[in-house]
Formats: sequence, structure tokens, C-alpha cells
Amino acid sequence: MGNPLFSEIGIICAGELEPGPITPGQIRSKALEVGDLWVGECHVTALDQPSQWHHHKDFDSVMYMLSGRIRVDHGSGGTQSFELGAGDYAYFPRRVIHRAQILEGDDVRYVFVRVGKGETLENVDGPDA
Repeated sequence: MGNPLFSEIGIICAGELEPGPITPGQIRSKALEVGDLWVGECHVTALDQPSQWHHHKDFDSVMYMLSGRIRVDHGSGGTQSFELGAGDYAYFPRRVIHRAQILEGDDVRYVFVRVGKGETLENVDGPDA
């Protein structure tokens, strides 16, 4: 077995999350960053219009919806979309441009786990940027 990321059990309490990178319409908080691992939470605020288009640079991401329901737009011209609700998972390969919008819920949140290197976010002008 390879080297473990952690040598001891760790706990990050809700009040200890740090501000993470922001996309207009999505506010992220970082729980931990160790080696190539980046873990956090996102509060989706994009209700009346979608969040800004963005991608996660050189990070592959897995998200788990905690609450609410969102639509995620992606693909050439932003013409593809899917919906996620509480209990659903999604995988986003690195550099795939996307955006999100709330479909239902007052407090819409998801948890994400990212693996990669460098900055975790780049906001862009459109789906084909």
C-alpha cells in the first residue's frame, strides 16, 4: 500500500471551514487540502439566473448533493444539461466548462472532493471559452 495522506485521524468542524474560490452564484468553502486532495462544500446561490461558467482547471471533481436540486449546463455551446438532487453524485473531469442553477430549495449545498494540482477554479466568459 502507498503512503497515506494522513498519519492521524483529523476532524474539521463546520465552523472551521475556510473561504474557498468563488464563482458568482456559487460560494465555496474549503475543509482540507492535503497533497493532491482538495475537499470542501459549495452553497449554490444562483436562483434567478445560472452561475458563471467555470471549470476546475487541473482537478477532477466528484460532488455529492446534500440539499436542494440544481441543473448543470455543459457541452459545446452549453447545450447539454442534467439535474442533481439530494443524494445524487456527479463526476466532472478537469477543464470541463459548466455552470449551475437552483431548480428547487432554499439552502442548496453540495460537498466535493477534488484531485489535482494548482488552482482549483477558473471562471470563464462562456461554455466554449
